[in-house]
Amino acid sequence: MNKFIKLSLIIAIAGLSTFNSAQSVETGSQPIMLRAESDAANMEMVIKDNFVKAKYASADNRFMQGNVKASHDDFSDLISKAVHDDYVFLSYGMKMAEYGFFDLSEELINKLDNNLYTKNYVKDIRKFYYPTGMMNTKDIIYLADAYAGIVYNNLAIETTSELLNSVQANESDYKNYLIALGFYKSNNLAQALKYINNATMENDVNVNYQILKAKILADSDKPKQALKVLEQIKKADFKTVDFQNRVRAAEEYVLYKVAKDEPLKDYHLSYYYHLQDKSLLATKVLQSAILQSKNYTGQIFGLLGKVYYDNDEPFKALEFSQRAYKEDSRNYLANLTLADIYYEDRKFEEALKYYKSAKKLTKSTEPLVGIAKSYLALEKDKKSKKLYTKLLKKYKDDEDLLIGALKIFPQKAYDYMPNIASLDISNNEIWLALANKAIKDGDYKMAETYLNNSYYIDENNFKYYYYLSQVLRAKGDLEKSNLSLIKCSTLNADYEAKLFKAGQSVYEK
Repeated sequence: MNKFIKLSLIIAIAGLSTFNSAQSVETGSQPIMLRAESDAANMEMVIKDNFVKAKYASADNRFMQGNVKASHDDFSDLISKAVHDDYVFLSYGMKMAEYGFFDLSEELINKLDNNLYTKNYVKDIRKFYYPTGMMNTKDIIYLADAYAGIVYNNLAIETTSELLNSVQANESDYKNYLIALGFYKSNNLAQALKYINNATMENDVNVNYQILKAKILADSDKPKQALKVLEQIKKADFKTVDFQNRVRAAEEYVLYKVAKDEPLKDYHLSYYYHLQDKSLLATKVLQSAILQSKNYTGQIFGLLGKVYYDNDEPFKALEFSQRAYKEDSRNYLANLTLADIYYEDRKFEEALKYYKSAKKLTKSTEPLVGIAKSYLALEKDKKSKKLYTKLLKKYKDDEDLLIGALKIFPQKAYDYMPNIASLDISNNEIWLALANKAIKDGDYKMAETYLNNSYYIDENNFKYYYYLSQVLRAKGDLEKSNLSLIKCSTLNADYEAKLFKAGQSVYEK
């Protein structure tokens, strides 16, 4: 499961530690001090990462507290001072659009290189968040302040009243959206529906507006209309995993609202929480739901199995998936999770059996990809290749399909790997694999770019330090290369076995 921007960029201000030197970043009246290992092989990257973290933390904290003008200034300063890095620019471009800082989002987008890695995300950001026309900075800050008041500071009623009584930014469809959001948060559903209709009439492309409309209709006891809007939302052609997940979360929320039976409501609410990276809350709701009704026990067990599987708890995942399958052998989540577990345990015949069962229960490509990779693992190469070839013609932008296809068509790695990165920028394995490819090609500058992306996602990945050591050695810096290798072995003493073990990762083939 993908998590929205799985960066190690966003950190609590209180969690920042002290820098050994005089390096610091101001956050209001108190400086945040940062520390880096004095013997770090990648000191320049560490310092750059520390700067980005601290500056972002300051700006984000101010936004949450309602100090929106100062937050805008902080984010703007970060953008002006940040070293060119498509990954960071794209990640923050999404966040700025969410906050309503459309000028900063556009500034970040305009800084991006026009390449395969960025184009899908740029399209999806604009389609999901952007108003019909760009506002001036004064209006942007005014409306962003309203968003912060409604969403983060429990000021929905006061903020909505202010928006209604002001003529500022009247020409923007985004203002109507915020008024609708304010009425929705204060439970005035009739007025919320009126203003979201105004927003969608002015801008029928913005999917975020459509999602709010579906929620308002669901809360207004108009389930048929809510589901109709939801069907339109699901037709939005989002390429990236991040925005596909936003649509899935909206779907589960609406289904939660329109469900009649309490256990079924709990099921969809839990799925929504899980998609929002609140899996602990999801499991609590599901465990409570089990006690309420036996009619939905199979569904609840199936979802529990998936939640545990996605959170790397295979024993619990197996237990609940088996219980779900026992309750109902046609439970899709149970079949798929059991297939995934058996595949990871190298019980490929069992995995194939459950993937085939899951295929009969859905139109999703997941079981088909599972069948194809199971055939390959069972050395049924002809069947696997035939199925991958067929699927690639129809689902060329499916991340899991492309990942699996790397084993079948390794000669297409230079086509497939960049495409995977363009669908899911937080897939750390892809950046590491691209770095590995670049190293093999002798393109060490490009390898460093890919490794920088990997560092932002997970600064403690042992593979990052292994590949960095190779780059540094090629550049003649043997001392730093050795330091990086030491760091690699500190993180994973058995790194060579983990890195080169057959079947460890398709990316490094």
